[in-house]
Amino acid sequence: MGLYIARDRNTTVISRAGLRVRDGRRVRRSWAALVEIRVPEEPAPADRSLPVIVAVGLPPVLVTLAALHFLGIELALVLGVFLLLALSSVVPAIHGRRARRARQQPAPDARTLTAAAERTAFDRAVATADRISETWPALGDLVDVSTAEALLADALWEIAGRLARRQELSAVLADLTRPAFAGLAPADGTAERLQAQIRATKEALSAIEIDLAAREASLRRAEEAGRTFIREREMRRAIQAAERSLGTRSEPPRATDPAADLADQTQLVLTAYRELTAGLRPD
Repeated sequence: MGLYIARDRNTTVISRAGLRVRDGRRVRRSWAALVEIRVPEEPAPADRSLPVIVAVGLPPVLVTLAALHFLGIELALVLGVFLLLALSSVVPAIHGRRARRARQQPAPDARTLTAAAERTAFDRAVATADRISETWPALGDLVDVSTAEALLADALWEIAGRLARRQELSAVLADLTRPAFAGLAPADGTAERLQAQIRATKEALSAIEIDLAAREASLRRAEEAGRTFIREREMRRAIQAAERSLGTRSEPPRATDPAADLADQTQLVLTAYRELTAGLRPD
């Protein structure tokens, strides 16, 4: 199952189902299981749709015509111009907010990140996943690409869930530790309940941080395992090329089976990818 991301300047939405994003632009990447849509950040052009024109222009005309009979032409014109200017700024802004909300319609089970720390952490995880996918062509048959893509999508989905939970708990903790609550008397039963909730929230946050750190480390190990395998294979090829060119050997033949090195490195790669499966726990 794939993963879908929609983001703008302030919000990142992650979903297992497709996301409807109006005016969004798809981000090009080397693996297909992740679909990312970004909402353009440039200012939207002035809305000249018929509903907006009517909402801005019709009320001042009606008010001006009505005021002509009671206030005179000067006051009627002033009132009409004032109402026109006010509606010209208010109506497009309201309509624009509705349009922006309509751009992004996440699925019911979507995970939404709005805090800067959580969005940055998720961006970092996506960047690591992209770098992992860049190693697949060089790994050849060591990695089944379709399976690896599914594992990466699962890993990012789980990380998004932990980040959403951390964001929620951080907001709860900030609310519980407001300065206004610090003045409660220690003997007050409400103060005791408050402190108990603060401790429970901090413990939950700590557990989330530990689990999240383990999942991020698993992604980094998968990247490093692939890059290490590629680097050591290229080193062997360079050494062999140098030996053929010079007609010498830089070291005597080793008694160990050369295939054992390949097997060891292959196992490192496969182990790193297995760590991306569900149920990961800290080392």
